Amino acid sequence: MKLEVEEKDDRLLVKITGQLLYSEADHFKEEVLPKIGQHSIVTVDCEDLGFIDSAGTGAIVRLWKECRMVGAELELNRVIPEEKKLLHMTRLHQLAKVSGLDAA
Repeated sequence: MKLEVEEKDDRLLVKITGQLLYSEADHFKEEVLPKIGQHSIVTVDCEDLGFIDSAGTGAIVRLWKECRMVGAELELNRVIPEEKKLLHMTRLHQLAKVSGLDAA
């Protein structure tokens, strides 16, 4: 997994490339969670996220919880169709704004 985190005005931009797996979930949380507090919107670009396992899903849920605690909105953008299905199966689409590649 490659992770790019950029702070721009009131928005935290996170780009994930590769796979968000058990072995990477802690790294994801360590890099992203501490930076949430200063932003009102957290946008995760998932275009190059090829696969997410249950621990990766848990990391996204944790991200949503942290956003909610500080009053920030979570957006998952450019989600590929396979991962969009997973987000719907786990009902994460009810917690965060999710847009697919077709809507980008």
